[in-house]
Amino acid sequence: MYRISDIIRHPIARNISGLMLSFIGGFVFAETSLAGITSFADISLAGALDLPFAAAVLAGSIIRGISTDSLWKSIVKTAAMTFIVIAKLFSGAKNTPVRYGIITAITVMLSGTSVSALISELPQKLIFYAFYAVVTGFVSYCGAEMISSFRKEHVISLYGFSGMCYAVIYIVYIASLYSLRIPAVNPGAVIGIAVTALAAYSFGSLGGVTCGAMAAFAAALVSSRECLSSAVFPAAGLFAGQIRKGKPILTALLFACLCYSLSVLTGAPRDGSDITLSVLIGSGLFLILAPYFSDRWVAVEHRENSRNKSHDHTRIDFLSDVIDAVRSDAIRLSAALSVAENESRKSIASVCDTCSRVSSCQRYDIEASDELTPEVPQSCVRKRELTEELEQLREFRIADRILRLRRTRDRSLLSEQLKLTGEILRSSLSEHEYRSSGRTASKIIELLSSHGISPLRVTAFYNSANRLEAEIYFSSETISPNISRIKDLISDGLGIELSAAAPVSSSNEIRLCFYEKPEFTVEVYSASICADGSEVSGDSTAVFTDGGGICYITLSDGMGTGKSAAVDSHMVIGLFRRLVCGGMDSVTAVKMVNSIMVGKSRDESFATFDAIRFDPDSLVLTLLKSGAASTLIRHGEEVIKISAPTFPIGINEAAEVYISEHEVTDGDIIIAFSDGISESEFPFIRELLLESNDVKEIVRETTLKSTTFSKSSHTDDVTVIGIKILSNKQTI
Repeated sequence: MYRISDIIRHPIARNISGLMLSFIGGFVFAETSLAGITSFADISLAGALDLPFAAAVLAGSIIRGISTDSLWKSIVKTAAMTFIVIAKLFSGAKNTPVRYGIITAITVMLSGTSVSALISELPQKLIFYAFYAVVTGFVSYCGAEMISSFRKEHVISLYGFSGMCYAVIYIVYIASLYSLRIPAVNPGAVIGIAVTALAAYSFGSLGGVTCGAMAAFAAALVSSRECLSSAVFPAAGLFAGQIRKGKPILTALLFACLCYSLSVLTGAPRDGSDITLSVLIGSGLFLILAPYFSDRWVAVEHRENSRNKSHDHTRIDFLSDVIDAVRSDAIRLSAALSVAENESRKSIASVCDTCSRVSSCQRYDIEASDELTPEVPQSCVRKRELTEELEQLREFRIADRILRLRRTRDRSLLSEQLKLTGEILRSSLSEHEYRSSGRTASKIIELLSSHGISPLRVTAFYNSANRLEAEIYFSSETISPNISRIKDLISDGLGIELSAAAPVSSSNEIRLCFYEKPEFTVEVYSASICADGSEVSGDSTAVFTDGGGICYITLSDGMGTGKSAAVDSHMVIGLFRRLVCGGMDSVTAVKMVNSIMVGKSRDESFATFDAIRFDPDSLVLTLLKSGAASTLIRHGEEVIKISAPTFPIGINEAAEVYISEHEVTDGDIIIAFSDGISESEFPFIRELLLESNDVKEIVRETTLKSTTFSKSSHTDDVTVIGIKILSNKQTI
């Protein structure tokens, strides 16, 4: 069975549901009235919707007219909607809210003038139809603007101009529902009561008063009797909003009692059980909707104004702590690598100290000598051993003299830069677009506390694609939290399927990130072959997601082969992952890793870096390359080769990062390689990409054929990574 979110995401279900609702809208509003005249709700609805849905509104209106034998009475409206459908049929694809509003106003004026001319009432009705056309066109424009805003922001924006459009639509259609004559109940009052109670429960007294006032104004457009009956809604919303933190049933009970009591005090006319039954049904509708209401779909402030500043500073402070921890690790690593020269000096001293002639030999003072290689006396009985040790010292001193100026300056500069970065981040504001959700954060805290889990703090927000993200912070001194259990508790409590990112630790805290499962994901396969004579591959790979579900596929090829190359490549990927998951921008993270690799030791060591960043919301693939091999992308029937003429990580003080963005879609395949793949193999890989959709088989064949296409002996490690873009529904 489809949920609402599934209907919104599935194109076919969305279109069918939209057509059905449009037909029902045309049928229901066909014979409504507004301010003593025929309501223009159905015309505005047809004018605001795209062609297929406008046709469905027209069909619903015609069916209603035929079933009640009143089609001729509403000939002006029917003609106007027919003209709207025809105009949209020939207007092309350039449809905007303004265009829809103009089309609606012109067609209403045209149909009204034509009918008035036929019945010889043109002079008397011309001014009326002009006013009617302008108002109808404006309402149609507001409806189209409202739909356009929702498509763009994926949320009901109740602020600014968009909020005004929602208010206009709400008043017009609630007023039209008020005019429907149903025994013992008023549909407009029922909807007005449910919306007012929901606003009071969700947004407090301000929400209750605002929605109640709009419902009362809508009733005033129909009749004074309905206005007097609905005048109590703002007052009821005011008082009900004071207990919004209580249970929904308490809010509904208070709201219903206030509506009925205040209506009695005002002396509002009551025939039968009209107001009583409407209040009961409206309150019951509120009770049904309240548990499912979420600020996911409703925004009362602009994203910039609704941002939680404490959340911004929380993320910045955490990233600063991560940077401090990385800086400390880099300093310790640099100090460990500096031990090598001291060990060499100790080896030289041990050769002389264990010599039988140590008491009579005039030892050369190695510490005081500035020579690269001190000369060994001819009479030395351990000349060969001492010469070997001094040769190692010579290599260290040559490297030290070449890099001394740069090393002396860069080590202190690196530390200061990292410290400065932390200070800048603490005083900066995050640039990510999101809407904070205090309601969801409070509910998560309540869920965890009820099961004996006490986090330091919780933040929750909706990203630009309206997906929920939650960040939960624990003290690093506490017992490591059970991520799977926490994820299940939150998913069950919120009724949303969540995924968990790997935990990230700073010097003081551990952060767990959970995010709503995106619509798209990636399928990743990799294969590797070690170089001849090597038991360990110098290539390292990692696949991970950050706290928001953005996927990173990384590949690094260390200089040379074997363990030393593996150490460098593993360090590059590990640092990048920690910084990105800590909250740093991916490009900045690459530059930071480069600084650390340059300053980690005096030995020349570098590694290529290749990162593929996939945003499942925008379907944008970003390639980040530093000295990495080419990447092939199959997009549709086209295969694109991406090359980057840049230096690897760890060579230059200023990192060179090649950035390339590409839009991808379901079924696209990306193949990334290490330097062990010869470019002569690319035509073969291109054929595989065009002929097969099995990414696992493509990776396997590419790896197996690497030795065949290599022009030299197998002297380098080979790693191949295959990535396929998939809809999450295909992975179920």
